[in-house]
Amino acid sequence: MCSPFMLVAVRKMFLLALMLVVSQAATLAQTDYASLLRRCSQHEKEGMEHPLPYQFLERAQMEWGSETRAVIETTEGRVDRIIAFNDEPLFPDQQLKQQQRLNKLLKDGGALREQISDQRDESKRRQLMVATLPDAFILEFSGVEADGKLRFSFTPAPEFSPKNRETQVFKGMRGVLWIDPTHERITAVRGELFKDVNFGWGILGRLHKGGRFEIEQRQVSPGDWRITTLNLDFKGRIFLFTQLRILRKEDSTSFVRTPLEMTARAALMQLLSQSATNLYPGK
Repeated sequence: MCSPFMLVAVRKMFLLALMLVVSQAATLAQTDYASLLRRCSQHEKEGMEHPLPYQFLERAQMEWGSETRAVIETTEGRVDRIIAFNDEPLFPDQQLKQQQRLNKLLKDGGALREQISDQRDESKRRQLMVATLPDAFILEFSGVEADGKLRFSFTPAPEFSPKNRETQVFKGMRGVLWIDPTHERITAVRGELFKDVNFGWGILGRLHKGGRFEIEQRQVSPGDWRITTLNLDFKGRIFLFTQLRILRKEDSTSFVRTPLEMTARAALMQLLSQSATNLYPGK
């Protein structure tokens, strides 16, 4: 028969072993989540590197009102035409300005190439930021949604050291993100700036704490994921003196594949040949 002292000792050893197992399981789970985020990051980057072109409608709500664009993506780049202001079709003079803008791009090959070059630079910046996500943040599992999506909170990794201005903003971000575990894609991110941060994108600036952002994406066709919601609400400064206000709510809908052989010039001609009234489904 064991003495009380031995029972206490055995109980302590059992509890210690149990705590060790739980600790190892928690560490493994954290490692798995980090690996999941890294795979998601890689899938997002690959999607940006080799996107299939689509045509869609893009509605952006700003402080002054809204504008809706008909967008045509090609393998060369994107072109678009404004087809509505404040959810109303354009007046004749506004339609004329859009036609003149598109005609200028058709006639001025340099302007079109510059526009496409800017788009490619922006895509590279986004790829850089997506690729940096696994190193910049720590995930903490917080639940499973009814549709099977995994919900995580994210906070900056203490050891993360940004190597460029584009990713400096990550040091001040925290929030919640959702992952589709089947496709290993990030389906939504909602976050905030909890401290002032510097940013790049070709200019020197600072965003003030309190800013908020929301991004959602979904499959627009099997295997093809696109951002369908992008909401930004930030205040800050550029070049240390100029006040900066970013308030934009953007929704993209009605995705249809663009033929791979279509060029940017052909897309411009298609936008010119179509009536703005016919392009806008609101009327």
